[in-house]
Amino acid sequence: MLHNNGEKRLAKWSIFLGLSLFILILTGARFMWSASFSYANDTKAIGGVLDLRDWNPELESIVLLNGEWDFYPQQWLIGEQSNQQSQEEKAVSILVPGSWNQALQPRNDTPYGFGSYRLKILIDPANEQNYSLRFTSIRSASTVYVDGVMLGKSGQTGENGLPYAAENRPYTATFSSKGKNVVELVVQVENHIDSRSNGIAQPIKIGTKEAIEKDRWLSLTMQQLVTIIFFVLAVYALILNVVGNKDKRLLWFALLAVSILVAILVGSEEKLWQELFFFPYVVRFRLTYLALIGIASGLMGCVREPIQRTWPKWYPFLKIACLVSVVLALFLPGAAIMSLLPFFVAVMDSLIFISIVSIIRVFLKDWKENIFIMLSLIALASQMVWWTFTFATEVEMPYYPFDLIVAVICFSSFWLKQYFKVYADMEKLTDQLQRADRQKDEFLANTSHELRNPLHSILNMTQSILERESMVLTEDSRKNLDTVLSVGRRMSLMLRDLLDVKKLQESPPRLELQNVSLHPIANGVMDMLHFMTAGKSLRLINEIPEHFPHVLADENRVTQILFNLLHNAVKYTNEGKIVVRSEVRNKYAHIFVTDTGIGMDEETKHRALEPYVQGEYGKTMAEGGFGLGLSICKQLVELHGGELYFRSVPTQGSEFVFTLPIFDMAATNSTGLPEERAARMESVEALVAVTSTLYAIPLEKPVQQLVGRPRILIVDDDPVNLKVLETILTGEQYEMTSVVSGKQALSILDTKEWDLVITDVMMPQMSGYELTRRIRERFTLTELPVLLLTARSHPQDIENGFLSGANDYVTKPVEALEIRSRVRALTEVKKSAQERLQMEAAWLQAQIQPHFLFNTLSAIAALSEINLERMRTLLEVFNHFLQSKFKLHDHNQLVSIEDELDLVRSYLFIEQERFEERLHVIWEVEGSTDVKIPMLTIQPLVENAVNHGLMKRVDGGTIRIRIENKESHVEVYIEDDGIGMEEDKLTTLLEKTSGNSGVGLRNTDQRLKRCYGHGLLIQSKLGQGTIVSFRVDK
Repeated sequence: MLHNNGEKRLAKWSIFLGLSLFILILTGARFMWSASFSYANDTKAIGGVLDLRDWNPELESIVLLNGEWDFYPQQWLIGEQSNQQSQEEKAVSILVPGSWNQALQPRNDTPYGFGSYRLKILIDPANEQNYSLRFTSIRSASTVYVDGVMLGKSGQTGENGLPYAAENRPYTATFSSKGKNVVELVVQVENHIDSRSNGIAQPIKIGTKEAIEKDRWLSLTMQQLVTIIFFVLAVYALILNVVGNKDKRLLWFALLAVSILVAILVGSEEKLWQELFFFPYVVRFRLTYLALIGIASGLMGCVREPIQRTWPKWYPFLKIACLVSVVLALFLPGAAIMSLLPFFVAVMDSLIFISIVSIIRVFLKDWKENIFIMLSLIALASQMVWWTFTFATEVEMPYYPFDLIVAVICFSSFWLKQYFKVYADMEKLTDQLQRADRQKDEFLANTSHELRNPLHSILNMTQSILERESMVLTEDSRKNLDTVLSVGRRMSLMLRDLLDVKKLQESPPRLELQNVSLHPIANGVMDMLHFMTAGKSLRLINEIPEHFPHVLADENRVTQILFNLLHNAVKYTNEGKIVVRSEVRNKYAHIFVTDTGIGMDEETKHRALEPYVQGEYGKTMAEGGFGLGLSICKQLVELHGGELYFRSVPTQGSEFVFTLPIFDMAATNSTGLPEERAARMESVEALVAVTSTLYAIPLEKPVQQLVGRPRILIVDDDPVNLKVLETILTGEQYEMTSVVSGKQALSILDTKEWDLVITDVMMPQMSGYELTRRIRERFTLTELPVLLLTARSHPQDIENGFLSGANDYVTKPVEALEIRSRVRALTEVKKSAQERLQMEAAWLQAQIQPHFLFNTLSAIAALSEINLERMRTLLEVFNHFLQSKFKLHDHNQLVSIEDELDLVRSYLFIEQERFEERLHVIWEVEGSTDVKIPMLTIQPLVENAVNHGLMKRVDGGTIRIRIENKESHVEVYIEDDGIGMEEDKLTTLLEKTSGNSGVGLRNTDQRLKRCYGHGLLIQSKLGQGTIVSFRVDK
């Protein structure tokens, strides 16, 4: 342990020393560059005079005009507004380069104003040369005069009455020293916009014309070189982001590169953009500040994850600081933005510091992986620090591009290292995938070979039984064996596809090219698939003319191509038509297979011709096959020298086109078809017989009509699956009906009462999930159970099934024992629910409560003492009420509204005899109607209104029974002005969680929903009364 800790400390110190050495090398190289291109600075101006008589221009090249200059504040020495009197009295001594802020106005430190700089240069008359003066930064407008002659300017000063215009642009002035020993240099400067230290901010260079041009050319070239490098990097990063994996770090790096590019163009010594475009003074500052923030933001974005880990709490504030800086740079007024340079520099340096610290922490964890990115950041930070220093201090230094070049080299090395690593990993992964793909193909091929033998044995034995025992087999047994043959031959075709894929990969099959007619092949294939359209509004149309030119092709392969294309079309087309047509173009037959199916989206179209590719689950909701058909078709067509292509629009359909060469009659002596053709066509006819048996199932067929048995509705778009399910469940004595779509299932849902719905999940147009949700809108889990069949057993798929409202699920392929057990359990659930409702109905019939009997008998006894006629009437009505209450036993039986109202009248007569003036009844019945309703529907509602509404009040109240006979339905209203109900109780009254309270209302509500799809509507206000209503469809 101690040994490992020692090694770690040694590694950290080694890294620290290595990075420190790298920083020293960068700094030393910069100083060496500066020393190599240093300017003569030994001679200083004193008292406004610079003595250059001992200067040899050939040896010392360029001299900086630094030192004490004469300065005339608020005065022009040359121009219409110049004041020639008392110039010497107004002159003050000022250091150049330097700020004029303190010299411009006595006792007032200000950067704003104007003035004139003057310097007398003593030169050797013997050195007759063309000299140049190079001005790099004079803020913020300047005009240069040599011996009274204007030689250059930047912006516009006001010495001649012209308006002031700011422009700090580098420029050069050239003059001749012929016959001169003294040169008078006057620089007139004006500033009313820049709030920094102003005046002559950087040294003025003097040298021969050639020396100055050489110096300028070197600076421009280096800056242009770096500009081009960063432009290329920005474009490269954007291209990688567009064509690559959309890594946001590439965008941040592009921002970093563009920001450095802008900073160089706008803020460098030569201000390259101003060579091509004019930028207002304030715009240059805005661009400079935006470049500073862009550099900081881009760097922070490149290392976002390390920063978030290192500074999790500070990271949001860093983003806010960047955003605030951008807003300030864009929208602050010009006068204010000039003074914010320290703020922007501080923000940039802080973000760069944070980024570097974060990178260092990541670097220390895996220094070998991140060494180049670390070196790149250090070099970039070095350039930014020095650039900021020179920009803020205006210190004259030769332009140094190598920090940026080193940063680019290191970063490129990092990318190259990552690229080669990814490339090596991809090669390794590609090798693994290719090996896995070969193993997969070999496994499938071997599996296909192993399955074909037992499968053919099963088919042969089944065929033998059908032929040998045909006289003794029952019709159901014969159909079952035919289904076994159909499914087996279908599996054989799928296994053939797997073997074909393997053969095509290993070596192209040998084609038996011959004279082939397309029309009979298309007819034969359509006959094969005709019965697959059972239950679909789909037509198969062959528009290939009988006399269409023959093609040169392998007939078996053409049959296989057409079969796969048409099978695909039928599989994904539920209604409309599928058309096969042909055209001749450039000696090739173009065969079109067009359907009106579901079409394909862009993602599916790009991969449709690849092997093992099918439409994405959830989009097509269709299943079956291996997704090999189109891939095999493409390869077989290409073997014939043709091509396969397609067009597809989602929800509108697809059109597949393949081409085959036209048979050249002149190139053969054969006048007829080969004898082998008849043998080959026999295989087509055999396949027709297979698929005829396979799909010969009616659209909607009640399999058995067994009175009193559970009714099961089976929904599946595959007729074979329907046949298999019917066969499995036949022995259980169910009454089964089969449909091939969710729409058909919903359309027959109201034709009878069903005990169970079995539905496939993956169906076109309406999936099993959607069908289950639609069923649950009308029936509860116990009123109509739903069993889902799915080929997917992932937990998420199972959860989706239960969330849609299914009671249970079975994975395919189904096991007979399992599905029988689950169907039996679910039908028992429905049976139990029915028995519970019957018990509740019986309980309602028995709801002649003891106190009701006692009170009624007491009323009869009392009337026997005072009014025998009323007593007899009451006895008759009470007898009628009891007979009506008990004469029906089936809670599902429907009775006429008139019969139900007779029961209500008897009940209300008894209650009126009991309560006398406390109970008032109003009848509003519109004519008579032959509509029938479930028994004991209105009477429990009336009884509830009397007992729980009216009689809770001391004075009683009024109950109104209203029947409205509409054109399509009858509306029934039970209204009372009793005590009403609170809102909370009203909302939970029909819920099962409300305990025993309201069980009669709940039972009535459920029975109405089951019969008509809608139940009771209850409106009530506390203290005002209640209205209970329902509607009955005619």
